[in-house]
Amino acid sequence: MTALRRTLVGEVMTTDVEAVGPDAPVAQIVAALRRRGVRALPVVDGELLLGVVFEADVLRLAEHDDVEPPVVHRRRRWQHRPEVPPHTRARNLMTTEVVAVDPGTGVAEAARTMAAHRLGWLPVVDEPAADLAERPPRLRGVVGRADLLRVFERPDDDLVREVRDEVLGRILLLDPGQVEVTAAGGVVTLEGRVSTHADALVAVALTRRLEGVVDVVDHLGHDVDARTL
Repeated sequence: MTALRRTLVGEVMTTDVEAVGPDAPVAQIVAALRRRGVRALPVVDGELLLGVVFEADVLRLAEHDDVEPPVVHRRRRWQHRPEVPPHTRARNLMTTEVVAVDPGTGVAEAARTMAAHRLGWLPVVDEPAADLAERPPRLRGVVGRADLLRVFERPDDDLVREVRDEVLGRILLLDPGQVEVTAAGGVVTLEGRVSTHADALVAVALTRRLEGVVDVVDHLGHDVDARTL
């Protein structure tokens, strides 16, 4: 039985990655963030991923310029904040607790990982490591939300072909003439008659799981309701 289509991160990731070295000064980091319109940058040594520096990490430096306490708190004791080294580098700002994926990760899993960690993108590495300081992996690219959305750009004809050949033909072993499959804008319509209610449920469920399917319109009838047997 042929497996249903499963797009991998390696197929949609961006390989033209904006990155900085560990000794990059704040000005260079800010320039790179603005140039690419991103909120985080990988910190690399050659091809090895050392960590990630976030826009928020850079913005925290601005707090140290605010040395005048708010008016409402003038009577309170103002706590002295530690000084930041005048030549702060990427290595001082980056985090090494990086959530990453490898090129063989499915886009669905990558999307769940992003959502679970509330991230907008993920580094793609040869092999994710728990501690980058001990074993930095090689950076292969990055994958963002826009990259993952590319699975919904599949042509409607491609969706129809996979439903007919894989879901109905190879998995449910149905006669191709039993069900008419059409698609428009990622919305797949199934119309026809199958043997059992279970077949109808499975056909709709598997079609809904296909990459690129936005919704399924179920117009399937059935001859036998398995629940009454």
